[in-house]
Amino acid sequence: MFAPLLLAVALATPPAEPPVRPSVILVTLDTTRADHIGCYGAARAATPTLDALARGGMRFEHALSPAPLTLPAHASLFSGRVPRRHGVRDNAGFRLDPEVPLLAERLAAAGYTTAAFVSAAVLDRDAGLSRGFAIYDDNVRVGDPRAFDYQERAASQTVDAALSRLDALKPPYFLWIHLYDPHLPYVPPEPYASRFPDRPYDAEIAFMDAQLGRLLNALKRSGTTHYVVVAGDHGEGLGEHGEAGHGVFVYQATQRVPLIVTGPGVAPGTTVTSNVGLVDVAPTILDLVKLAAMDGADGRSLVPLIRGARPTPPDYEMETLYPSLAYGWAPLRALCAGAYKYIAAPRPELYELPTDPRETRDLLQPKAPRAAARAAEIAGALDKLTRDDTRIVAADNVSHERRETLSALGYVSAASAPQAGGIDPKDGVKLLADLDAARRAVQLGDPKDAMEPLKRLLAKNPGNVSARLVLGQAQLAAGRADDAIATYREVAAIAPNNALSWFDLGNAYAAKAANDDAAFAEAGRSYERALALQPRGAPTYLNFAALHASRRDPEKARQTLLRARQAGVADPAVETELGVLDMARKDTAGARAAFTRALDLDPRRAEALEGLGRLAYGEKDFAGAAAYYARALDARPLASLAKTLGAIRLYEMNDRAGARAAFERALALTPADDPDAPELRDLLADLQRSP
Repeated sequence: MFAPLLLAVALATPPAEPPVRPSVILVTLDTTRADHIGCYGAARAATPTLDALARGGMRFEHALSPAPLTLPAHASLFSGRVPRRHGVRDNAGFRLDPEVPLLAERLAAAGYTTAAFVSAAVLDRDAGLSRGFAIYDDNVRVGDPRAFDYQERAASQTVDAALSRLDALKPPYFLWIHLYDPHLPYVPPEPYASRFPDRPYDAEIAFMDAQLGRLLNALKRSGTTHYVVVAGDHGEGLGEHGEAGHGVFVYQATQRVPLIVTGPGVAPGTTVTSNVGLVDVAPTILDLVKLAAMDGADGRSLVPLIRGARPTPPDYEMETLYPSLAYGWAPLRALCAGAYKYIAAPRPELYELPTDPRETRDLLQPKAPRAAARAAEIAGALDKLTRDDTRIVAADNVSHERRETLSALGYVSAASAPQAGGIDPKDGVKLLADLDAARRAVQLGDPKDAMEPLKRLLAKNPGNVSARLVLGQAQLAAGRADDAIATYREVAAIAPNNALSWFDLGNAYAAKAANDDAAFAEAGRSYERALALQPRGAPTYLNFAALHASRRDPEKARQTLLRARQAGVADPAVETELGVLDMARKDTAGARAAFTRALDLDPRRAEALEGLGRLAYGEKDFAGAAAYYARALDARPLASLAKTLGAIRLYEMNDRAGARAAFERALALTPADDPDAPELRDLLADLQRSP
């Protein structure tokens, strides 16, 4: 008799909603060595955020990167595949195959809101890692195009960008933050530079750690349940084995990285001492949120280790083709098998990592039979893994449409892989002192001083693409455009995937293009080839536009920069130049919009501030014009800006005190022997005499 009542109750009760999965925050730390972090034993480190994460979760003592390069390592982290299987073998000239499944795609398909904020141009959306992300913020070009940092943004800027969008992320969400700071050259901000005067690399890590703390504190206040995964992509040589940076070798200095996991079910303060890898990160995250593994992954889920199991760890392979692609040396491959690490090189090496973590004792040097037998065993396993390695050339990894574009431009790539022979990187690294000396000479404006070291280097190492690029830059800076053209053409033949070689070739032709129709046409073709390889290359669009401007064709210059905007380039210099061109064509609205976009990207862009000041002055908004010029002067102290500001305040606003301050600034910025200096002194004397 109770059945109808029970049925009514059942019908009235709504079905239970499935539980919301935890959110996932993935933070990748570029160029970060594990042994320079406090929780990894660095006593002098200032990394309280990372140390606290380790205390609250699980720290992996021996996490290994598959490559000492940002893009290949991140491609492995997101795909769970080693580089020879996902196809991205270097930072330049490679794009991830769209058929390779990615972590963000899987999480988005499962209902996750996805967002990424990266800090360097090497990870912009052209690289292919943006698939699956609803938000992919790669607006990194915020500095002076002549400066090293033009292709990156500081951790504070990236965290600011992420925090500005945090409220828009509906749980569960997958948030990836990439921080780039500890990358050469090291320029830590204050107070970190003063705290670590002799250790700028550690200062950069300390600054990055503090910004990570800002992010995690904001996430804590949001109240969401989440996992936090922090991983380095690769380390830094810091002089070990003769390498200051990274990319040449696969020693532990660049291959051992931090890896920390915290969140529901992760026991606090625990450590895993067996080998794990970045290829394990994507499988682990999917397992933590109870999603099926991706097909074709080489990595394994680390959740069993997190839960306390201790299975036998697999072998982990590593590679760097950078010595071959950049310098014409032999590539390197390595395999970590248990306690041993074998490096396949013209002179192979074997190390026992637990007793020799800095790899200072090559067990093959004494030619001990037991070591040779172990090396042969690991070498055989490595050969078996890499026997069918053919995914070397970037053109094999691009889309059909992109390949057609390259073909239409006359681009044909080599299909062969780098050979195992050639200069051993252990010997080649000794040649880089000449390359560094040549680069410094060009940067300091002494291109002739670059010629002799480059001549020495190329005599020993003629396939060194990087040296040939520097040679072309030195020749062009010395006014030898024809020699630079010949050099860059050689580079383009050796490395047709290298967008920089085509960009530089375009610049060399552009140096002759003002009165040479053939050079003008070749410059345009070279820039187009560079853009086919790097469709969002802001410097190429800017120089291409300047080429048209040199022929007094502002409309073609403008159309070139509009192409950049349409390609998704978010660059303050591009927007500023568009503002200048729109202002010249009396398009006030377009100019104001472009200058405003430039300031959104870089609030201290002096040229954009000056442009808005000129627009305000034209509309007789003198107070607004003065405000813009004051900001421009603060961003870029120039006597011309100070004089304009003083004139506006004096003649349009009758602000004699403000004018006097501006003219005093102008005089301070004017050389004593400048013809304007006496006039400025007289003007200031008049202002002081009269009320």
